[in-house]
Amino acid sequence: MPDQADLADAQRDRDLIARAAAGDRAAFGALVARHRGAIHRLATILTRDAAAAEDVLQDTFVAALRGAAGFRGDGSVASWLFAIARHAAHRHGRRADQVPVAPESLDALGAAAGWGQPDVETVVAAAEERAALERALAELPVDERAVLVLRDVEGLSGHDTAAALELTLPAMKSRLHRARLRLAATLRRQGGDHVPRS
Repeated sequence: MPDQADLADAQRDRDLIARAAAGDRAAFGALVARHRGAIHRLATILTRDAAAAEDVLQDTFVAALRGAAGFRGDGSVASWLFAIARHAAHRHGRRADQVPVAPESLDALGAAAGWGQPDVETVVAAAEERAALERALAELPVDERAVLVLRDVEGLSGHDTAAALELTLPAMKSRLHRARLRLAATLRRQGGDHVPRS
């Protein structure tokens, strides 16, 4: 359940986008300032290229300015911006580094992630070095990187994450679960120095 601060932030975003739609450039500038960092983080994760991430960031806010009047308010402004950024990253064609991932059963992913040993959250939390986590995250398919960043890094609600990814809530939860397991499995495979072993 969102707290009062989250509700106030969401209302502020709605006010800013409404004013931007009416031509208030300062309101749009304030909206950009509020969300620039989060959009850039997502763009960087999706493209894995600094120049492409900057292009995605710029494209996202240009599209948001052009589409401000069309914002329906079905979800949060943040989830709307993340959806625009995701589409911009896709258009930049930086998905060539993706290798199709063979479907794995949840049991196989769970075993690789260490089920029956320290739980998944403990395994991920034990990866103290940011570089190890970034290497593991880079190995995930882009759709799994996106759901992890939106839900676990940016802290979007389940509904807003699903909206940003244009998924149903159950589909988002399934993708998030699979992404967390794959991340934990990758961390375990990459190096026992950062992950506790039993």
